[in-house]
Amino acid sequence: MVSLFDSNSHPTLSGGWPVKALDSSFKRFARELKKNHYHGACAVGIWGLESYKHQAFIEQCQQHAGLVPIAGFSPAASSNIDRDLMTIKKMGFKGIKIHPKQPVIRLKDPRLFKTVKIAEQLQLRIFLCTYLHSPLKNYPSEDPLWDIVALLRSAPEASVMLVHAGDVNLLRYAELVRFNPNLLLDLSLTFMKYRSSSLDMDIRFLFEQFDQRICIGTDFPEYSHQEVREQFVKMSRGLSREKLENIGHRNVERFLGL
Repeated sequence: MVSLFDSNSHPTLSGGWPVKALDSSFKRFARELKKNHYHGACAVGIWGLESYKHQAFIEQCQQHAGLVPIAGFSPAASSNIDRDLMTIKKMGFKGIKIHPKQPVIRLKDPRLFKTVKIAEQLQLRIFLCTYLHSPLKNYPSEDPLWDIVALLRSAPEASVMLVHAGDVNLLRYAELVRFNPNLLLDLSLTFMKYRSSSLDMDIRFLFEQFDQRICIGTDFPEYSHQEVREQFVKMSRGLSREKLENIGHRNVERFLGL
């Protein structure tokens, strides 16, 4: 059995999860990792969710072996981006998660550009959410891919994980990653949400042809570690052990510098 490393998961301090009645506790998270043979995971905080606080979150991460702490960060809520990112770095976080929808911050916002540049200087990994679907009020009126390209160009050496891989635009985001070795394509959510659609063929194509540039995450608690492992087995039948290990854990470990 190939050991997996969960590239994107969201345990919460309270164990709660908005909208859905799901158990997102660290206790359940650690139990699922062990039971389903994941040897590690990125524990990704979400700013503003379930009483999230940097210090409390990293303390919870430190109580469980194999967790890599990623801080939830909102450029729009920071009065001093330089200071706040330096504090996050000193606390021991490996990176930051930025969600351009909540709290709302447009991809063209200068505060976001500043955040990416400082994170690049501090060698903080950037987890940038690419799932931007929403009610019309906040729905993008332009193609967000080009805004993301402009953002990445402003800090060309930044290590950036494109979280959810552009969802239904998966192959377009894969081609962006193809030519930029400091980018990594995370298949969490997309891997599970669009099962039985044409995206299954795209994902299988990436498994076969793009195995050194993609990684697998659960988006816990949205999907369980068992569900994701089962889908991983289904999508990877017939592939070499080397490809499976690249996708399952090696790529994300290299990205994190582990």
